[in-house]
Amino acid sequence: MFSTRRPAPAERPKERRHTNPDAVAVIGLGRFGSALALELMRNGAEVLGIDDSENTVQELNGQLTTVARADATREEALRQLGVDEFDKVVVGIGTDIQASILVASRLLKFDRPEIWAKAITEPHAEILDQLGVHHVIRPEHDMGVRSAHLIRGRVLDFAQIDEGFAMVRCAVPEQVQQRPLDTLGLHTRYGVSIVAVRRPGEGWVPTELSTVLYEDDQVLVTGPTDKAEAFSNLS
Repeated sequence: MFSTRRPAPAERPKERRHTNPDAVAVIGLGRFGSALALELMRNGAEVLGIDDSENTVQELNGQLTTVARADATREEALRQLGVDEFDKVVVGIGTDIQASILVASRLLKFDRPEIWAKAITEPHAEILDQLGVHHVIRPEHDMGVRSAHLIRGRVLDFAQIDEGFAMVRCAVPEQVQQRPLDTLGLHTRYGVSIVAVRRPGEGWVPTELSTVLYEDDQVLVTGPTDKAEAFSNLS
């Protein structure tokens, strides 16, 4: 949780300005924030991690580009760390909704950052949205939606692209096996498109009109959610 105390001067790292467009500031390094920050690092981003827990800062020291202990609800602390010069900032604070809202409101005073913020409840998400946060992340809600689709049928993985539109990973229904894709009329018959295929022991590759699918393959199917799921459930 984020406290409202003023950190001692010794807790404040030296001022550092970030102008790299691939740099991301992550505020709140709990399970969500730290996992996100570490994944960003693995994908080549520069990451400034901020938390008010000394233990958390020590644990991530050396794993992120920069990690700082600070009270991120204070605008002065954010400016001192150069957060106002980042293009992208993530508010990963979870349990302290008040701190999450305060940090988001501070960030919105800065013209530059595009803001992602984690919400743990629907009212929390609604407030963040009303404040003007650019992207509200609802990990528990999104995982619940995904799990519901996995439980219901033969979908191997599910990603909601937009309201009513999804991508699913599934086995190849018998009806579309051993024929080139351009002869199947997938969009006309099923309302979906197959965009990638994975052969046994191989990686994913984009499909072509001449691609032929077989029983042991897996495919990525895009389309309206109900149609994509119906396709995955074909016998």
